[in-house]
Amino acid sequence: MKIDNIKLDIIFDNKHCNNTKESLWGFSCLIQTPNNTILFDTGSNGRVLLKNIKSRGLDINNIDTVFISHSHWDHIGGIDSILEINSNIDIFLTSSLSKNLIRDLKTLSKKVEVIEENPIEILPNIYSTGAMGNEKEQALIIDTDRGLIIVAGCSHSGIANIALRAKEFLGKKIFLLLGGFHLYKKSEKEIWEVIDTIKNKIDTQFIAPSHCTGNRAIELFQSRFKQNYISSGMGIHINFQQNHINNYCF
Repeated sequence: MKIDNIKLDIIFDNKHCNNTKESLWGFSCLIQTPNNTILFDTGSNGRVLLKNIKSRGLDINNIDTVFISHSHWDHIGGIDSILEINSNIDIFLTSSLSKNLIRDLKTLSKKVEVIEENPIEILPNIYSTGAMGNEKEQALIIDTDRGLIIVAGCSHSGIANIALRAKEFLGKKIFLLLGGFHLYKKSEKEIWEVIDTIKNKIDTQFIAPSHCTGNRAIELFQSRFKQNYISSGMGIHINFQQNHINNYCF
């Protein structure tokens, strides 16, 4: 039985769904499954991260796992603020973080596991793509009854490459691809090539780009995916239950 009843809250993002929430450059997503509460990345600022979590009515003490995609400041800036409140956390990261920081995190948390290059199951039906590319960046894969949910931090190795690795590793179609796609410096031709690969060659059903994707790329994703495009950014809640997908701005 794969995971169902999943809730995703974007709690840190420079792109936002309204102006009532504080947004800075960076990314963080809180993922709730029936068995785990996972904080994917921690944005660039701990104060803002904690404020946004609390404004959503979420309890930091319920977080059991922190998943760090890569070492860039806009994805790890809030980790100390989380651990000061809740140190009973397992951390999954890659060697993109400095050895000194990894050593310190081991003393501040319950457990630290350094993910290597190969995809690996880190929790039941939840996987890391493994460290990819020069940035040694990992993405998170959730295996559900309707397909794979992939959460990406910055996609420095290419969002299409990340989706393809997940699909080949688990042999499933992509139900949702969410996060930063790092296309803001790409030409329109390059963006269209990525969109064509993700939608047609990899067969991705829903798309929710934000953070470093870039405004033009987001417009093009929306035009191609139409009703299967989900407007993402700080303050977006997405949940999946049985055959329904719901999203709204909290």
